[in-house]
Amino acid sequence: MKYLSRLLFLLVIVYLGWPYFHLYQLHRAVINNDSAAIEDLVDLKKVNQVFKENLEWQMNHAVNSQSNLFPEVVRQSAQTIIGTLSNLAAEAVVIDAKNLLKRLHKINGSLWEKTTFAFFESPTRFTIRLGELGRNPIHIQMTLQDWSWRVTAIYD
Repeated sequence: MKYLSRLLFLLVIVYLGWPYFHLYQLHRAVINNDSAAIEDLVDLKKVNQVFKENLEWQMNHAVNSQSNLFPEVVRQSAQTIIGTLSNLAAEAVVIDAKNLLKRLHKINGSLWEKTTFAFFESPTRFTIRLGELGRNPIHIQMTLQDWSWRVTAIYD
């Protein structure tokens, strides 16, 4: 029974440390400007999808928050124009490994130094905050995919 409990304890410790190891790998890839490693650690398709959804939400939210100030016709026209512009902007901006490296280099320090929060949101989701709250931190979401932690969202 002692052997089984020790084995279970060891498995829990390894599971809890696993995403931190992947954060370290991401840190090393950024320091070394290793685009190939970034492509392995980041699900670029999912990051682009989340980026586009976030951009569309921000554009729609900007119009809806001003709904009291504008008449209905003007608000509907603005929503149509902003919807078109957000689609164009979402299609124009594609996050690739080089773009992601540039964004992470803007942190002014290593990922380890700037990490102010890193912990599980759920058994398959891990959140990392780079920078202090209230000072425009970058939030990184990692998801367990096929027995490997991968970055699936980056929020500026």
